[in-house]
Amino acid sequence: MITLTVLTDKPKSPFYNQLLGKVDDQILHLQDASGKFLLDKVHEANMNYYIRNVADKPWNNHMLFAMFIYADKNSDVHTIKTTLDRLNARLKDLFNIFHLKEMIDLDIEVHLYQYLKKTIYQEHSDDMRAKFLKNYRSVSYQTKKWITSKISNEQQIYFQQYLFPMPTYDSRDFLFIKSAKEQAQNTRKSETDVIVPLLPKIRAEGHFRWNQFNRLRQAFFKACEQAKTTNQLPLEFHYDEPERVGERFYFRLWDKPSFVLNHKDQFPASTLKAAYKRTGAYLEENNNYFVEFIKAERLKDDEEVEALWFMELLEKRVIGQWYKNLSDDEIQKKRELLYSWGYGEENSSKKSEPFNSTHKGIISPSVFVSRNKDKAEGILFDVEPLYAGVTFGLLALDIFTTTGARLNELLQISYTKECLKSIKADNKLHHSFYAIPKGRDEVELFYISDQTMKLIAKVVKLLKYHYCSEKIPHVKYAHKRKHLFPVPKPYLFQYYNKAIKDNAVLSSLRLLLHGLDFETQEGKVVTVKPHLLRHAFATEAVQRQKLPIDIVAKILHQRDIGVTGYYSEPTPTQVAQSVSDLHDIISDYVDLDEAVLRNPEELEKEIELYKEKVGVFNNVLGGACVTDFVCPIKMECVGCHAKIPQPEKKHELIHFIDWNQKSEEYYDSKGLKVEVKKLRSARKKARNELKEIELIEKYREEEKYEPHIQFDK
Repeated sequence: MITLTVLTDKPKSPFYNQLLGKVDDQILHLQDASGKFLLDKVHEANMNYYIRNVADKPWNNHMLFAMFIYADKNSDVHTIKTTLDRLNARLKDLFNIFHLKEMIDLDIEVHLYQYLKKTIYQEHSDDMRAKFLKNYRSVSYQTKKWITSKISNEQQIYFQQYLFPMPTYDSRDFLFIKSAKEQAQNTRKSETDVIVPLLPKIRAEGHFRWNQFNRLRQAFFKACEQAKTTNQLPLEFHYDEPERVGERFYFRLWDKPSFVLNHKDQFPASTLKAAYKRTGAYLEENNNYFVEFIKAERLKDDEEVEALWFMELLEKRVIGQWYKNLSDDEIQKKRELLYSWGYGEENSSKKSEPFNSTHKGIISPSVFVSRNKDKAEGILFDVEPLYAGVTFGLLALDIFTTTGARLNELLQISYTKECLKSIKADNKLHHSFYAIPKGRDEVELFYISDQTMKLIAKVVKLLKYHYCSEKIPHVKYAHKRKHLFPVPKPYLFQYYNKAIKDNAVLSSLRLLLHGLDFETQEGKVVTVKPHLLRHAFATEAVQRQKLPIDIVAKILHQRDIGVTGYYSEPTPTQVAQSVSDLHDIISDYVDLDEAVLRNPEELEKEIELYKEKVGVFNNVLGGACVTDFVCPIKMECVGCHAKIPQPEKKHELIHFIDWNQKSEEYYDSKGLKVEVKKLRSARKKARNELKEIELIEKYREEEKYEPHIQFDK
């Protein structure tokens, strides 16, 4: 039972003194069964929101009580924040329009009902009303449930005054709520339908673009070395892209003093003097190289030049906080441009910042380049911030599309043996990472492919170069649920000694994939987002690969299968039967490498466990299996979404297609039409996998391409 006794002890939270005397003392000193104050369990982000927005409102005790209960239930930090925000906003609306003073004046059967019936605030969308009712009912239910199960009858009587009363009506009483829900689902469905069949191409394009930027970066490094040797700037250089691209790129290398001294008419005398003498901002330790993109030209034909895909963003100047120092008219034009690309909302007054990472050194240019980009003939940019963006973006894209992981799970990956693990079985390394899924307290396993490990190696290499060290710094976790990760770690998603948050990942993903044309059947532009990729992963698995919903829920690490969209987890009997069926198929099980040192009894238990987890430690046709669950599709590996096609196994698919065609002829001659259809379906899936392998082969080949850098005199 929860205790209210508070004689000598008090919460350790830094917010305690701010709340003392301003909220109900009994709420403020609530403790859980172990004696821990509930205030100490609330995340600082939610407490900051409460202090700024709720503490002085008539409903402050109701909201504080609800927040404590959600924190005690270990609810997601973002979920709590969203719930508080929606309730707070709508309560302010109701109190304003009905001139209410205290919570006792609020009659939900009258005031809230009128809001939901649209007699007030007609300008509010159906979605706003629907979400408010959903959150309100959820808070009312959860708080009522908590006090009846956690505290004594006497205490329940006291805290009844701080419950949000449950309305007699629900969402079924309002047609618009069903309409709003269906509209949201249809939007998500139509966007997902666009993305699902293109996942292999999106992954491949991400690799092609990273390769292209890496070639630019290597050319930039060579130009920097040449400049140091000749001590002459600016330095013009060009190089040819591989045949697939078929273009030649021209650049000019600068540093800060050379740029100022070659644009004398655009700088004041004091700046020219500092640049000439290399003092102040132009000291050697403050100096840095950057490039100016001059032009691109076709090499063998007269097709339209494409150049580097991100040049459009630099040319239109929408990187970072693009709206600074612009007139209202200029802001509106850029807002319309961003909307035409799928960023932001039409006719919205909000300033969409799709390429503002809010993290130092990622995407956004240096102060010097940002201030002086108008003075250049071509397009000025810093190489390293953009390279960091595309590198982080590529790893995120790969993990989102091959594991269905959430953003917060991605950001937990650290360069430690506790997080990243490789096990050798059957003379092959199998890789995984451990992260705490949403709503949990313990780490769970995510299997990843060799390709993902190669991308992790690229990020590690980037960080070591950035820090000029063989060690990656330990930094504090910065995303949601920080209380679960109090100890600093060498997180992969970090830069400038700070862990990356969601904005940096979202911006990096947008940068990497900008310009890829995705449209719904209604003509709406679709932009790739982490959660959309997660939906696409799940849709591909369920609708096209026919994986059972309960298995998909496990792959996605979803505790509530209702969130996945369907029913309950399989019963122990069903699982046991599935394992029994598999024993008839498996002729041998994996033999863990002898380097894995365990005592015989422990090793025997480990092997028995892996007998049931077929995929991860067995070779599969044409690729690598990345699920550790009982095989969901009866070992029909061709086309399975839990498999990543591998070029090294291309011959297996070619052989399968040849066998498949011969088998079709046999079954067709016997009049077995159903078997013929099965074979044709499997052959189509195999050919799709071959196409994906061909894309992988192409971008792997381009990784080895080294352009010849030529310096122009």
